[in-house]
Amino acid sequence: WEEVKAIKQEPSDVLSAKLKAKAQAEAKAQAEAAQLKSEEEAKAKQEGAEEKAVMEANRRRIWEEVKAIKQEPSDVLSAKLKAKAQAEAKAQAEAAQLKSEEEAKAKQEGAEEKAVMEANRRRIWEEVKAI
Repeated sequence: WEEVKAIKQEPSDVLSAKLKAKAQAEAKAQAEAAQLKSEEEAKAKQEGAEEKAVMEANRRRIWEEVKAIKQEPSDVLSAKLKAKAQAEAKAQAEAAQLKSEEEAKAKQEGAEEKAVMEANRRRIWEEVKAI
């Protein structure tokens, strides 16, 4: 009610200016929101187009590989598959060997640490007995 009374007491030109400024601020905010939405939509469309282009390139690459495989004689294809399987088996064996070596190293470090702790315990015990 106080606001209504204050508005009634303002001269009409002041009230008009305030209402005009408020309407301009709202229009500006709406325009900025529309611009931001438009920019976000354009960005999303561009990202979608880029993703679609990558997917299409991958599809073409895979198709070319499939066509090349179909054109190879079966003995060449078998040799390639066998070589690939051997390479994968070798990589797995190397990974297992590395893991085994790391585990052995960790066990050795743990044993050395345990021996140092035991030596320190004995030294301290000897010092305590001497006191």
